[in-house]
Amino acid sequence: MKARVVCFLVALLMFAVSTTTALGDGVLTERTYKRLTVIHQLIGDAKYSEALERLDDLKKLVRRRPYEYATVMQTYGFVYAASDRYKEAIAAFGEAIAAGKLPEGVELRMLYNVAQLHAAIPDYRKAAEAYEAWLAKTESPSESAHVFAATIYAQLKNYDKAISNIKTAIAMSDKPQESWYQLLLAMYYEKRQYKASAALLETMIALFPDNKQYWGQLAGIYFTLKQDRKSLAVTELAHKRGFLTEAKELENLVDLYLYLRIPYKAGSLLEREIESGRIPRDKKRLEKLAEAWILAKESDRAMRVLLEAAALENDGKLYMKTAQLLAEKERWGEVLPAVQKAISAGGLDKPGEAYLFEGMAYFEEEQYEKALASFQKSIKYGDSKKQAQNWITYLASEENLR
Repeated sequence: MKARVVCFLVALLMFAVSTTTALGDGVLTERTYKRLTVIHQLIGDAKYSEALERLDDLKKLVRRRPYEYATVMQTYGFVYAASDRYKEAIAAFGEAIAAGKLPEGVELRMLYNVAQLHAAIPDYRKAAEAYEAWLAKTESPSESAHVFAATIYAQLKNYDKAISNIKTAIAMSDKPQESWYQLLLAMYYEKRQYKASAALLETMIALFPDNKQYWGQLAGIYFTLKQDRKSLAVTELAHKRGFLTEAKELENLVDLYLYLRIPYKAGSLLEREIESGRIPRDKKRLEKLAEAWILAKESDRAMRVLLEAAALENDGKLYMKTAQLLAEKERWGEVLPAVQKAISAGGLDKPGEAYLFEGMAYFEEEQYEKALASFQKSIKYGDSKKQAQNWITYLASEENLR
């Protein structure tokens, strides 16, 4: 803000006539010019209080001379703006403009500055009004003016005008700033224009490929648009570029593999990152790893992981799940210890099923008395009663008694 103030003062002094003492529109007396020069120096030295005192004295002397009065009020505006007294700056510039005696270019710059000051307060409604008043008198707004307008309209939730202005600024510039694209993207998000967001993010990644945030945003937009394979492709590219470094980011890729039914890649990635320490080796992650291996039909790997996960918190359900996998492989000698650990740990949804599996394991190991005892425990639970009764009947038949 202070740099702009100095620039305005330089412009002011260029318009001033330094040697004449004649009065009239567009002319400063030599005395007024000299006093303004001193005030200008004080502003440059950030001596705002002293500058205001001198302006107060000068204001009394020029009150009857419209051009000089307007120039003094303009200078008040510079001092107030430089010292962050924005409302007072706006009032001072307003008086200077109302006098109608300053050059058109100077008044236009002040009007634009008034819009900026309203935005700094912030009062975006008045900022927009001042900007539009300035725009009505301006033939060719600069790209920075369009960016400023886009910022104001965005704050007022007038997203159509915001989008129009920021797109114009980008089109006008040979090298648009990254923040302009970010503003446009934010407006697309606000309007839920996801296809436009995806196209813009593709451009942003091409221009600023090292910003990992854009890769994640594009993957998310594609997922929202139900373009799941594109979402995966972008996420994989981000991973290859080394952008996925946090556990959550890596797990998102694992989840995407699982969602798209690519379990082997999910398992391989998760296992690798658990081993590297970037993803915690806890029960939750090991369960997910086991799920991936089960879906990938890697049952041996799944069982090893399930047993490790179960042991971490003595989880009966996980021991039971391991026992079921072992039973599918007819590894009855390993089923028995797994199911017994499940029963001992407890917390099972279907304890009768656990006793049923225990009985089956004993039967396969030809320990028929123990099998019968397990089936008799299983029969007490409604969910396994029928199967347990069938096994008991089978064991009790004359052909199978031992």
